[in-house]
Amino acid sequence: MEFISSRIAPLWLVLLECLLLSTAEEEVLMNTKTETSDLRWTVYSHDNPQWEEVSGLDEENNSVRTYQICQMDGASSHWLRSGLIQRRGASQVYVELRFTMIECSSRVTHHRSCKETFNLFYYQADSDEATPTHPSWMENPYTKVDTVAADFLLRKGGERKFNVKTLRLGPLSKRGFYLAFQAQGACMALLSARVFFKKCPALASSLSSFPETVPRTLVQEAQGVCVDNAAQQGPRPRPPKLFCGEDGQWVGQPTTSCGCLPGYEPADGHTRCSERAEA
Repeated sequence: MEFISSRIAPLWLVLLECLLLSTAEEEVLMNTKTETSDLRWTVYSHDNPQWEEVSGLDEENNSVRTYQICQMDGASSHWLRSGLIQRRGASQVYVELRFTMIECSSRVTHHRSCKETFNLFYYQADSDEATPTHPSWMENPYTKVDTVAADFLLRKGGERKFNVKTLRLGPLSKRGFYLAFQAQGACMALLSARVFFKKCPALASSLSSFPETVPRTLVQEAQGVCVDNAAQQGPRPRPPKLFCGEDGQWVGQPTTSCGCLPGYEPADGHTRCSERAEA
């Protein structure tokens, strides 16, 4: 029985280490669900504004600020722009949108230009420079992310379902950016917008310690150090390194030559060196 246990224990340690390497963290840059006052985003057109900020309820029946629009004329374009969002060093971010969309055939005034989609854009800036007229309300200078379609449509007498879409935005190079929503014939409610980026958490593995790392490329190299009571071994020692993926997950195993100092031995799955017990 002791023989079986000694074979199983190292396997569990390997599995545990793999789980640690695959855990990503999120840092939230904006979340409208947590706002306690009016959002006061910029609406266009100025002469005939269609987007309207109202109080609504989320899926837990908590009061939230939402924007809604129900266009009577689908030929015109109506925009909604957020405030400036600081990117905090992230080169790409994710935008999680929760929204409802009314089915065209269920609308009282159905017209040929009715749509069940909307467009998401962003605009980069180093300062809060946007005004009601700048940047121009068009695809260029804005950058289009995607045309967002609803998976669930609201119908007369039907179940009330909301949609959740997560889109990736980037690459980002300036200090911040604005989100912009364009509706052309849609009847919808934007329930919430959450903007976040993913990062690899601080990690101890293979007797090496790696700092929290924000991926700025597809795969970002992170340089580490040996854990306490450990040092690089061999004739050509090099600092430990590990790669952080764009999804905020550590990739593979560390490249390291760290080993415990004399009088110490690996412990807790090679995450630290503990003093060797005297025989």
